[in-house]
Amino acid sequence: MDEELTWNVRHEAAGNGSGQKTPPKAHFYWKRAGQLVRSAQFAQSELEVEIEQLSTAGTDIAQFVLALKMLALS
Repeated sequence: MDEELTWNVRHEAAGNGSGQKTPPKAHFYWKRAGQLVRSAQFAQSELEVEIEQLSTAGTDIAQFVLALKMLALS
């Protein structure tokens, strides 16, 4: 059974009460049979590294590239 990959880009509050936001992050979720089996979050620079590693491994990077584009636009 294949895993389903979903993702979103979110801005999160810094948490220090200043009202400032941290840089956006891409949040990825892998589900199998409707159950979450893995999750990860990446800042833009981290996602660039992840894409390079996945590409080298021959993994389909289309969804990761779309997320990177969304991060760049955020």
